[in-house]
Amino acid sequence: MKKLSILVLFSMILPLLAGCWNRIEINDIGIVTAIGLDLMPDKQLRLSIQVGIPAKLGSSTMGTGGGDQKSSTFVISATGETISDAYRNLQKKISRHIFFAHSRDLIIGEKLAKEGISHIIDFFARYHEPRLHSYLICTKGEAADLLNSRALLEKVPSEETRELTKQGIGLKITIKEFWDMILDEGIEPVSPQFELVPREVKMKSEQSVASTSQQQTQIISGSAVFKKDKLVGWLDDMETRGLLYLRNEISIGVITINIPKEKGGGKVSMEIITVQSDIVPKLTGSRLSIDVNIRVDANLLENASGIKVSQIDMINYLQMKLNKELKDRVQLALDKAQKKYQSDIFGIGRAVYRSFPKQWNQQFKQNWDETFPELEVSIHPNVSLKRLGLIQESGG
Repeated sequence: MKKLSILVLFSMILPLLAGCWNRIEINDIGIVTAIGLDLMPDKQLRLSIQVGIPAKLGSSTMGTGGGDQKSSTFVISATGETISDAYRNLQKKISRHIFFAHSRDLIIGEKLAKEGISHIIDFFARYHEPRLHSYLICTKGEAADLLNSRALLEKVPSEETRELTKQGIGLKITIKEFWDMILDEGIEPVSPQFELVPREVKMKSEQSVASTSQQQTQIISGSAVFKKDKLVGWLDDMETRGLLYLRNEISIGVITINIPKEKGGGKVSMEIITVQSDIVPKLTGSRLSIDVNIRVDANLLENASGIKVSQIDMINYLQMKLNKELKDRVQLALDKAQKKYQSDIFGIGRAVYRSFPKQWNQQFKQNWDETFPELEVSIHPNVSLKRLGLIQESGG
C-alpha cells in the first residue's frame, strides 16, 4: 500500500517536472546589452535599449571593433509615464521578447537625474530580469546618445563602457551600491560620469565644424554628485581623483608635478602603486573633527626635469611635492562636496557611526546635513617613492 501511494504521488508530480512552463526560446528574445533613460520635455520617460544582433555578434569576420561593428547592435526607444509603461510601448516596436538579464549598463541622462531616480531604482529592484550588479552611469547629455556611440575595440558599445568602468580610472558604482547609498545613513550617492568626445585631438586649424558620431568616442570624465536620489552637481577629473583617494577606491593613476626653475625646472611623473586611506573621527567633548590619513606607494615613471634622483635630498623633495599635490587634490573634492553641494559622498558619517555609534544616534544623525558642511577635516598624506628606475639622472 505504501509503495502504491508513492507511485501515485510520483505520477502526480511527474507532469510538473516535464519542462519550464514560462520558458522562452533563444531565437524569440532580443538581448539588451545596455539601457538608457531620459526625461522628455513633456515629463514622459524615454526608455532606450541597445539590442544585440545575434548574427552580427557571432560572426567571425567581425573581429574586435571597427569596420562593420556598428551594425552589431541597434538602439530603439519608446516613452511612457513610468519605466513599465515605456517598456510596454517599446515591446510593440520589436518582434522579439525584450530580455534585460544581459544588460551591462544603466545610463541616466542629466535632466532625469535632477528630478530624482528612486523610482528608477525601484523598477530594477523589483523586476526579476535586470541585474543589480550592472553599472549605474550618469551623463550631462542624453543617455540615448551614449547608447548610439561607436566602440573602438569591443563589438558593442556597452562592453566598452563596462571595460572603461572596470579599469579603475574613475568610480565603479553598481545599481545595488547606489541604492544602498540612498538607503544608508552617513553617505550620499555618487556615480561615474560618461560623455562623448572627439576620437582624435587635433589642432584648431584641423578641427571640423561638424562633428559626426563616427568621430566621437565615450570616456569616463568625472562623477555625478547626488543628494538623496537627486543629482546636485558634477566633479571634474581632478576632483574625482581626490574623491577616489578619500573613499579608498583608487587603484591606478599617475601624478605629475611641476619642478620650479631653481630646482632645475621641468616635470616629474609618478605612478601610483598602492593606496590606503583611513577616515578617523575624533570627538573632544561635543566637538567632532576628522583626520584623513592617506598612505601612498609610488614609482618614478618619468623624469623630464633637472632633478637628480640619485641625491637623497632630491628624493625627499619629490616626496614633499607629491604630498602637497595629493593633499590639494583631495581638498578640491572635499571643498566642492562640503561647501557647494553639502553632500557627504565620502561616507564620513558612516565612519563617525562606526567609531561613536551612541553619539551618532543621539547627537549627529538628525543634523548631519547641517554638520557635514561645517566639519573640520584634516588631510594627512604620506607618499613614499619605492622605485626610481634604472636611469638615475634625466637625459635633459
